[in-house]
Amino acid sequence: MLIWVSVYIIYSFMMSYTRDYRAILLTNISNVSLFMAAYYLLRYVQIPLLYDRGKMLSFVLSLIASSLALCAICRVNGILWMDNVNGKTDDIPFITPASYVIKTVRFYSPALALIAWELQVKRRDEINRIHQLEKEKMANELKYLKAQINPHFLFNTLNNLYSYVVNQSPKAPDMVMKLSGILDYILYKSQKHEVPLHEELETIKHFLGLEQIRYGDRLKVEFNYSDHTATMVSPLILLSIVENAFKHGASGDIDNPEIKINIDTQNNQVYCRVWNTKSSHLGELNDAYKEGIGLKNIKRQLNLVYPENHELIIEDNADSFLVDLKINSAA
Repeated sequence: MLIWVSVYIIYSFMMSYTRDYRAILLTNISNVSLFMAAYYLLRYVQIPLLYDRGKMLSFVLSLIASSLALCAICRVNGILWMDNVNGKTDDIPFITPASYVIKTVRFYSPALALIAWELQVKRRDEINRIHQLEKEKMANELKYLKAQINPHFLFNTLNNLYSYVVNQSPKAPDMVMKLSGILDYILYKSQKHEVPLHEELETIKHFLGLEQIRYGDRLKVEFNYSDHTATMVSPLILLSIVENAFKHGASGDIDNPEIKINIDTQNNQVYCRVWNTKSSHLGELNDAYKEGIGLKNIKRQLNLVYPENHELIIEDNADSFLVDLKINSAA
């Protein structure tokens, strides 16, 4: 109703410059009624029943018929009372080609403007709906990727814990504490979009502690990190890189595996560099790692969370493996 009242006021204002505004206000009541008839007929009958169903010829013929009918109604109103109200005494033809075109344009201009506006609103809503679906899809995919932390790590840790408990080892309580911290982070804190970097680092420390207990003196681990760890990061990405280094460099038949981890922050940039030795026996171990979900998981998470704000370099050498990652966490 507000739209049609606005149309009535605008048309009356535009026409009042050349004629008596009181006559215009009266005659435009009839004109706006014809504008409304043109819009509702086009919007709810001709477009959905003819145009949307591909009946183009019927649609065009219906437009011609409806426009002729509107012009005829307008002229009948003129003969009955509008000509007299507007002071027209000349003999005006019922319909001429020129008057038909002018009146058709006038009658359908508000209708076309309204339909164009509705299409724009519909298109905007559809774009918003698609964006919302994409966000939900991305969120669900991230949850799935986060759930893929190596189950072998948990299995081996529980086996080691069982043996320590049976033997009443003093290491058992520390293992329980570290494992509890990791599970708390993975199951709960990692469900957030971002976490403080120090929480990810704390979980990595727990992970390294458990793996050190598992491998003993055979494994050499060097872990360096920045003291400025208030930067926010997407959870589990750095932990997954570290975990893959262990799966790739500490498992299998390597006599003295080494892993070096460096994590630093500068100007909202997070730098993660993980290097590990690799088995010299090419085959099942390394092939399984390359074809597994580890690196694919990491790459997919980075593309989802930091699509244009990360650099990932992987160097796969004969005796070592390097993952070098830079993340722009401020973007």
